Formats: sequence, C-alpha cells, structure tokens
Amino acid sequence: MKYLTVLSLFLVLLTGCKSTQTLKPVSQIKPSVAKEGSLANEKLILDATAGLQALMGTPIKSSEVLKFVIQQPIGDNGSRAWREMWIVKQPENTTQFLLTFKEVGLGSAEFEITPMDGGKDRYKCPDNIAQFPIGDTTSDDVVSCMGKPRHEDYNSDGRFVYLYETQNKIILTYLFGKDKKLVKITGYEKSGG
Repeated sequence: MKYLTVLSLFLVLLTGCKSTQTLKPVSQIKPSVAKEGSLANEKLILDATAGLQALMGTPIKSSEVLKFVIQQPIGDNGSRAWREMWIVKQPENTTQFLLTFKEVGLGSAEFEITPMDGGKDRYKCPDNIAQFPIGDTTSDDVVSCMGKPRHEDYNSDGRFVYLYETQNKIILTYLFGKDKKLVKITGYEKSGG
C-alpha cells in the first residue's frame, strides 16, 4: 500500500512538472535555421493558399509561392506547432507572410497568417475614402484599405479602374495609370432601386 502511494505521488509530480512547450518569439529565430519546403500536408497547403488569396485579394499560382520552415515542430503528435515563412512572388510585387500552424488532433491543423512588412511602414488609410493622395497612392494601397473592388476594368493602354459601392449608395471609381499610381477619383450617386 505504501509503495502504491509513493508511486502515485511520483507520477503526479512527474506529470505536473512536465514542461509545456511553446514556440519562441519570431525575434529569437536565427536566420540560418530556415529550410526550404513545408511541413504542411497537401490539404493544409491548399487551405493556407486560399487564406493568402483572400488576404491579398488576388489569385495565387503554386509556382508563385516559396515556402520555408523557420521553426521546427514542438510538442507531441496531434498538438505540434511550427512556423513557416511563405513568400508570394508575383510580377507586380513580392510579399512575405508568417504562417503559424497548430495541430488540433491527428490529421488536422489550424493556421494563422501574419503579413511581414520587412521594415517598411504599412500604408495609412485616409479618414475619407474619397481622399487618397493622387499620384502617391497605388492600387495596392487602395485594395489594402478597401478590400477587393466590386468591379475592375483594364484598358489596352495600361490604365485601369477599380469600382467600389458604399453603403450610402455612392459609387466610387479609382483610375490608375499603367504605373499603378492613382490618377483620379470620381464619385457617382447610385440612381434607382
């Protein structure tokens, strides 16, 4: 009886002292530990890519995404966590994202996507959506503030228009030059029902 009590106490202490493993902050990751590739399975990669597309507001081809494991998995099977950096290289820009994966049981995982600024300031959206600075604002700036446009129209000369409809039944069009810089903003009141 005394032996079972000591053994039970020992097991309680052993499990109570088990260290909980968590991912280190990104700032503590050494640059040399990144390995090209992903630890996510095919379904998780498809889900994460769909999340990136929703965040960026544009389709992403698999050939445009470079994946790097920057933190190896910690924890037990079914509850592991790891981090990856995904770089989306499209003709018009290159964007980096930090993806944190966490298993929630065997065979399933959830993820969090965090855009990485690379040290540059994020675009500050104006208080009035009709007052983006002409000549300085890019089409990417407008999309980051207002989301994907309701309609897009592209001209053969490289100019293009984004159309947004507000809750006040105002239609705003943003005209961009071929350099993706804002040329003109026009507002229309929507008529009819």
